[in-house]
Amino acid sequence: MALDGQYGVSAVALDSKCGGFASIGFVFPLAAGPLAVLRTVDAGRIVKNVCRNLQPCGGMPLDMTVHEIRARLAADKATVGTWLQLPSPDVAELMARAGYDWVAVDMEHGSFGRTGLPDVFRAIECGGAAPFARLGEASKTQIKAALEAGAQGLIFPMIESRVQLDRAIDLSVYPGQDTWRAAGETAPEYRGVGYCRANVFGKNFDEYRASRAPEIFLVAQIEHIRAVENLEAILAHPRLDAIMVGPYDLSGSMGLTGQFDHPDFKAAMARIAQGCAKAGARMGLHIVQPDPAELARQIAAGSRFIAYGIDSVFLWRAAERPNSGE
Repeated sequence: MALDGQYGVSAVALDSKCGGFASIGFVFPLAAGPLAVLRTVDAGRIVKNVCRNLQPCGGMPLDMTVHEIRARLAADKATVGTWLQLPSPDVAELMARAGYDWVAVDMEHGSFGRTGLPDVFRAIECGGAAPFARLGEASKTQIKAALEAGAQGLIFPMIESRVQLDRAIDLSVYPGQDTWRAAGETAPEYRGVGYCRANVFGKNFDEYRASRAPEIFLVAQIEHIRAVENLEAILAHPRLDAIMVGPYDLSGSMGLTGQFDHPDFKAAMARIAQGCAKAGARMGLHIVQPDPAELARQIAAGSRFIAYGIDSVFLWRAAERPNSGE
């Protein structure tokens, strides 16, 4: 609630579901001095009562949950998300409302700072998609920043070995939630425990820790030929939900940057697909340049966890000035 000493009170209500704000349009005339404070308190009570009847995020519930994404994959159905590089909550909400299952904030190549993450994740939730984060690196600092801001899924970049993946996943779970380990075995590192935006700064601490934190969706990006060589061990991690091929980095590691039609690159992709089929794992990739026909081809070929386009690419492709003939 903001107090305007001359005209009145403008108020906003915190949305407990997605951590966003539902706007309230009340203005209460105020007197000066102590009476103004009393009336401010009364106004707050009125706003609080009204807000109990409001739908979260303007009536737009979270349409796609991590549980539903896993259910789609378990049924061998594709889940399609998209990528954000522009640090704008408005853009994030628009992309989420475009019908994607999840929207991943690109913390590696995008322009996101830690303080801006909560607003972007709120906007994605309000748009009806699950908020994911593609980390800049699978480090303790980046993992904690994304999860505490409200990410429901993590995409680890440049995973080249099982050792790297083990550490990334250990840092993503709370102590005691590494249920895949043998009895008595403990991880060298865990996710730090504390109040944060994800658990409503402690208000929903127990509920988040017990039910939401163990459900974080975890993806390893295969972006180097060394990862292809170590794929069997990477896919064997029981907590891994899917993999995603980063085509530009993978081709670059082979000295074939962007040459997706090169026989050697196609052979590497086939090897990944065969490894996923053998392990019963869900393969995915990023279709950087949006192309509906390519999306259909990849789904038909067996890809199931797909990032489609990037907000910045959608923008410049749609915004290019047409040739006027002059």
